Amino acid sequence: MSSKKQKSIRDHKDYQSEVERLEFTKEYIKSVLEMSKGNKELFVENLKEAFADLDTSDSSLSYMNLLTNAQYLELAVSELERLSSVIGKPYFSRINFTSSGDTNEEILYIGKASLFDRVNQIPIIVDWRSPIANVYYDGRLGNVTYEAYGETQSGYLSLKRQYDIENGLLKDIRDIDLTTHDELLQKSLAGKADNRLTEIVATIQNEQNEVIRASLKHPIIVQGAAGSGKTTIALHRISYFLYSSGYRFPPEKLMILAPNKLFIDYISAVLPDLGVNKIKQTTYIEFMRNCLGKKLTLISPNSKLMALINGNEKSKMIQWVSSYKGSLDFKELIDHYLKEIEYNLAPSEDFMIEKSRLMRGAKLKKLFINEFQYLPIYKRLDKIKNLLANDLRLKKLLILSKLNSKYDDALEKLLFSSRPESEKRKEKVVNFMDSKEKRISSVEKESKVAIKNYMAAFVKKDIFTLYKELMSSPELLQKYSRTLSEADSKRISNYCQRIFAKKALELEDLAPLFYMKAKLEGIEEPYKMKSIFIDEAQDYSYFQFAALKEGFETDLFTIVGDLAQGIHSYRGLNSWEPLVKDIFPNANYQTLQKSYRTTVEIMQLANEILSIMDKDLPKVEPVIRHGDKPRFTKIDPANLEQIRAILEHDIQLLKKEELNSIAIIGRTDKECTRIHKMLENSKLPIQLLEEKEDMKKGSIVILPSYLSKGLEFDAVLILTLEESYREEELDIKLLYVAMTRPMHRLYLYASAPSELLLNRVMDHGTVHIGDNRKYCAQKDTTSEF
Repeated sequence: MSSKKQKSIRDHKDYQSEVERLEFTKEYIKSVLEMSKGNKELFVENLKEAFADLDTSDSSLSYMNLLTNAQYLELAVSELERLSSVIGKPYFSRINFTSSGDTNEEILYIGKASLFDRVNQIPIIVDWRSPIANVYYDGRLGNVTYEAYGETQSGYLSLKRQYDIENGLLKDIRDIDLTTHDELLQKSLAGKADNRLTEIVATIQNEQNEVIRASLKHPIIVQGAAGSGKTTIALHRISYFLYSSGYRFPPEKLMILAPNKLFIDYISAVLPDLGVNKIKQTTYIEFMRNCLGKKLTLISPNSKLMALINGNEKSKMIQWVSSYKGSLDFKELIDHYLKEIEYNLAPSEDFMIEKSRLMRGAKLKKLFINEFQYLPIYKRLDKIKNLLANDLRLKKLLILSKLNSKYDDALEKLLFSSRPESEKRKEKVVNFMDSKEKRISSVEKESKVAIKNYMAAFVKKDIFTLYKELMSSPELLQKYSRTLSEADSKRISNYCQRIFAKKALELEDLAPLFYMKAKLEGIEEPYKMKSIFIDEAQDYSYFQFAALKEGFETDLFTIVGDLAQGIHSYRGLNSWEPLVKDIFPNANYQTLQKSYRTTVEIMQLANEILSIMDKDLPKVEPVIRHGDKPRFTKIDPANLEQIRAILEHDIQLLKKEELNSIAIIGRTDKECTRIHKMLENSKLPIQLLEEKEDMKKGSIVILPSYLSKGLEFDAVLILTLEESYREEELDIKLLYVAMTRPMHRLYLYASAPSELLLNRVMDHGTVHIGDNRKYCAQKDTTSEF
């Protein structure tokens, strides 16, 4: 830090008191940590004693003692970890607030974790998720309000102050208002990609705060531009959810559905820092594999994407079938199919034992269709079975009693009749006795198998069999659909039969299978989530959302995505409107169009590329942070040595600027393999990134455009060797995704600007033409631009 800057901080009127406050807070945290360590040791000792006592006769009391000490141990460990993580930066802001009707001004320091004085319970640090902290994110100086526990609180905000604290040292103090230039935000945006995710809590903006703190009782759908902070906002909303409603939902019942494993690794370091532990993190495919309970062979979604990118002859069929499978029309078809399954499984025959009717078929049918409709269809059969078992147990004795009474009465009349003893009467007595024995025996025998025989008529086919029967039959498809023509039904059937012949399924088959499982069998409790957070939601289909909502029996979804990055829009999702209108009618819908990731210059070029596509997509508004224009350099794809020299030179210059998070993005996997082969003898640390791999720190990662979605880097180099981006929707979106990954630098390399669609935007002056003469023996090859 310069002496001039240091002097300006020391000149702040509250500098000394703020330094003392910071030292006090750190010392207090240290004392709490020491106490927590002691508590941990005490609880461990108590647990040992509780385990020892568990074998005694008073086991219930010992068990309760064990549970209590285990819970206290978990709290002690949690507190230890939480405070240890913030001691170097215990808070990031302060507010001075006076509640209405009160004359005492409160000075509140806001951080990632709360801390109270153990004697008087005065807050030393206020958690950023607390209701009062909303004033910091939302309120201007002056009269402000905030919501707390269902009531509106009001007061006067006289000060908003930000701190730059590093390793326990106070580096800067800023007094701010919403009208003041937010230097802390600018500093965060100018930082490096490898640590920005963990620091956003200090720079949450008003529109982001609204999303984070939006009603937790309703679903929320967020259309967020590239770089608007969708991912970090979703993560902070999880943290806020647990803080505000954690008592209702254990973390194990919250789930993040991430686009890929790479993305999970990317956010894994952030969640503990936000106080989020134990939440389920998985991909859609992985979750479905586990939940559906069968080893599934899936056609790679990326192979379908590549077929569409390459535009082969099958691409139109792939797009059409995928779109239909993801539609609500297809859901309606499945509903009709399930309705007939339900109708065919509904009992209609009377339940009989020997000659006695225990329950009418009409009543059983009514119970199945109406009374038990809250249950999955197959579980209704189990309910009927249990009902019959209970009824049989109660009525069997009554039937036997009636039989005994009937025959006993008849025998008594016969034995004590006025007729004299005769052979004929003896024969009647014997016949009566035999008949009684046979009927009682018949009741006993039939009662043992009656339920099994009755239920045998109801065949529970597994969901995979039912689904394949439906999708392989054009007759069934047309029967249950109100929109498919005969020709369309045959096209879908033929397509699916080819997939099934490979003993495989597609990603688009998972939603209907999950939906059918929910309706027929029910989702097992370990997989029934209470609140779901979906990132990159634009790559889902309408049916996927509808199936998840039905299966989980909740609409507590946080859904964030960007239609402009919808590279899987062939699945059918091109607008959020049907999602809001038909699936989540109670949803809050919000848009985030400000980009906090990249510079104005890079975002301008990305917007120009996006505008080539004839779609009504909102333009991204970059936060005012300027940098170098994106630079285009002409290359000769036949001269790989030259290209390698250019890339090595540019990367070394970037590293000198301490821009260490660098990605080389190719159009497809094949292009990336070519790039990697070209650079494999380079001195640079190169990693060809695959979907299930972790990014190696310090490496220059090479990855395809589709895999870069959701990630960010200090600098991005977009390179085309043999593949050019075409003027088609999918290619434009892929290029847009790649262009919106860098925070600071964007370099583009191709044999001609048209290879990267730059010929369409060159007139706008958004691209700087690089000079590659230093690498070439011939004359300047860039002068033509």
